[in-house]
Parts: sequence; structure tokens; C-alpha cells
Amino acid sequence: MARSMGLNQTAASGNSRRAITKKLVLWSVLIVQVGFIGCIWLLQMNRSQLLQQQNGSAADPQESGRVHFVRNARNTKKQGQQVQQHCVQRDNINRYQEDFYQMISDNRLNRSADYALPAYIELELAPALWCYKEGTVNETTTRDRDYLMAQPQCNCESSWHGRDCGQPEIIWRALMTHSRASKRGGHEAPLKLHEANPTSIKRLYYMLSLGDWEHINVELLQLQLRTLIEVVDFFLIYYYERDSSKDQLKERRLQRQLNSLLSSNYVLYQCSKATGQQNCSGAAAFAHFRQQLWSLCSVQLQATDLLLVGNRESIFAPTALKFLKYYATDVLPLRFRLKHNVYGFYWQHGQRTRLSGVISSLVHLHAAQLDPQHLEKHAIYTVGDLNHYGGWSCELCMSPEQIVNWLQQSGIKVQLPNRTRSARIDANYVQQLIGAGVLLEDGSTQLLRLRPQSEKYFAPDVAQQHSNQFGQLLYNLYDVNDVQEDDD
Repeated sequence: MARSMGLNQTAASGNSRRAITKKLVLWSVLIVQVGFIGCIWLLQMNRSQLLQQQNGSAADPQESGRVHFVRNARNTKKQGQQVQQHCVQRDNINRYQEDFYQMISDNRLNRSADYALPAYIELELAPALWCYKEGTVNETTTRDRDYLMAQPQCNCESSWHGRDCGQPEIIWRALMTHSRASKRGGHEAPLKLHEANPTSIKRLYYMLSLGDWEHINVELLQLQLRTLIEVVDFFLIYYYERDSSKDQLKERRLQRQLNSLLSSNYVLYQCSKATGQQNCSGAAAFAHFRQQLWSLCSVQLQATDLLLVGNRESIFAPTALKFLKYYATDVLPLRFRLKHNVYGFYWQHGQRTRLSGVISSLVHLHAAQLDPQHLEKHAIYTVGDLNHYGGWSCELCMSPEQIVNWLQQSGIKVQLPNRTRSARIDANYVQQLIGAGVLLEDGSTQLLRLRPQSEKYFAPDVAQQHSNQFGQLLYNLYDVNDVQEDDD
């Protein structure tokens, strides 16, 4: 009897354990099914978000190819989140196929018995020759080249040099001048070169200091950017403002113009003079720029990358910059000798040129205490001479009202001629100086008149190609005779 009761208890406990095990299995299956359904739902949500982003970028193709992050020291977190959504890496670093083409050799060689063909022709081992498009005559064959005496060479346009026609006149002259100077002074050569190839192209960063917001000429700024839009990979544009509440409308208009203009990546850095001079320095702007590139775009600066530093008056020649991107392995700080224009490209200063701007490999930035504005102090060589300029410097290329405002805020004392009716400088007086081509500093120095028909380096090509947009810089609107001649 007792034995039967023990057996019954054992059977009951076994049944209860099986029941508990069965419940655990059923709950486990249910949990797995719920988790599986949740995963499918999350995947569908992610896919729908991706499709919406693709549709949004397709609807606005210009926005899909640029980086736009405007950072203000007073509002960083919110705007930084907006930047991350639009950070699409698309730069000009890989334009080798667009700028070069492979030369096709003519197989109809003169196989005269009087000459022995070189071994590289007999074995068909001649290396492929890539010609720089801008410097090469528009032809794809070498009909006029004698391969029996020399290796193939591209047929260069005038003012272009080198086997692949990649050296513009300004670089060719600079290389000869720097080579002689380095030998005489025992200095290191400013450029270390190699043959251009698609695997060794470096990035070019353009650091553009606009200074005071109230003195920015938007038309000149657009010309600066459009001239180098196909050469520069990342733009750093920075300025300071005195009263942010008063200039909000102008700033939004500037941001819209940059959005519509730039197809490469850019940073617009603005700071307030009220926060102190240190926050508006070039070192602070560059540190911000470097941090943004890494945190938002996953782009890290390389030692061989190039940094170009300029101000609101400087416009650099794109041909020289392209050469450095393709051919230079290391660039010591180089200054630019720019054509010195005043008021517009129609007047030139009597001294003709001015030194402004610098370019260097980033590895040399440490010697300047990581301050790009100090690079110019380390530059001992120059790109450009008195006849071949490295770009243009447009001094006082602002409206007469802006020039008067600049004089009032800068505190610069202007020496007026004795015949001036009063010591007060207003917009009408500035218009008279612009029309007559008289220097503002003393009111008497005569500037040199320039004509696009007779001046080789009259203005950047972009300005002359789009003269309707940059007419204020090309034509003297305050000279009646000049306007009439242009109309005729």
C-alpha cells in the first residue's frame, strides 16, 4: 500500500515537471517569434527611410553633392546634427580622367632601312603617354612626331611645357627661377615633383578669410569660388561680425548663394568680434575645420595634402594650383605674386604686383604653430613674376558706400589733395575717384587703365566668360567714356 502511494507521488511529480518544461518551450517559441517579427519590422522601417532619402536627393541633385555645415560658437549642437545628414563626400581629388587623355600613337612609322627602330618600339613596350588636355593641341595622334629619334611627346599649346604639356608658363618660369636660386643660396628646392598619375593625387583645401562681414563684396566672393570650384576639394570660408542681430538676413542670403554655387564641400565659419580676437583667428578657424572634417565627414588631413590661404581680395590662377595637385609630392610654403588691381580689373596699381596668399603642404604647418596665417612668413619662393601673374588682387573692389564704411571703421587716415572741397569723404567723392582712376590713399596718384582687348591677364577667365554677372568688376560704371566705348 505504501509502495503504491510512493509510485503515485513519483508519477505526479514527473507529470508536473513535464508540464512545466512544455510551458517553457512554448513561451520560448513565442518569444522567438515575437523577436523575429520585430526584426522584420525594423528592417522594413530602415528600408523605407533609405528610399525616402534617395528620393529626396533625386529631387534636389545639387544638395546631394555638397557638404554644408555652418557652425556658430553660440549654437553648435543643433546645427551639427543638421550637418551630419548632408555630409556627402564628393570632391575633385579624382579628376585625372577628366584632365588627361591617353595619346594614341600612329602605327604608320617610317621603317626606313637607314634607321634602326628603338627597342621600345620593336617590342611595343613604349609606356602609355597621358597628355594634359588644357595644355595640349586638340589631337589624339602623333602624326608629326619622329619616333625614330625620340620618345613620344604631346603636342603642346603655346605657353605650355613638358612632355605631357602639363606645365603652364607661370610654373615653368617659377621652376627655372627657383632652381637657380636654390643652387646659389644652398636652399632646399621648393617643389619635389613626380609624373602625374591617378593614384597619387592629393587634396587641396582653400582657407578664405573674408574679414569683416560688412566689407564683403558678394560678387567678388562668387568669382573667387567659381574660379577654383573645379580645383579645390574643401573650402573653409570664415569671417567675423560685429552685430549678429543686424546681419542675419544677409547671412542667410550668403548661405543660399553658397548652396546654389558650390558643388564641392565647404565650411562656413562665423564668429563674433564681441567674443574676442582669439576666437576669430586663423588658427581657431582651422582647428574647427579639421575637427568638422573628421567628426562629420570621416576625412582626415594628410601630410601631403595642400593648404591654400587667401583673403577677400585674392583670386588665384587655377592652372598653377592644378599643377601642384598632380605633380608635386612636397610643397614648401610658396607666395603668390598677384596682379595689383584697384576698384576693379579695369585699373592697375603703378607697382603692378603685390605679394599675397600662400600655398604649402600640410606637413609644414607645424613650423607655423598650426596657424595658416603664419605660413607666409616661412615662404621664400614665389609663384609668378612681373609678366606672368599667379592670380589677381582686387583692392577696394567694393561699392562706394562700402568703401566709405571701411574707411570709417578701419581708422585709416587718407591724405586728401588741397583742391578737395572738404575733408569729408562720401560716396560721391569715391565715385569720382573710381571714374577718374585716382588712388584713394592720396587722391592724386593716377592708376593704369587696362583694356580686355590688349591685356593678356585682364581678368580671370570665369569673369570674362560670364561678363553679365561680373560686370561691376569688369567695367568702370563711373567713367562715362568707358561705358560708351563698351556699349559701342
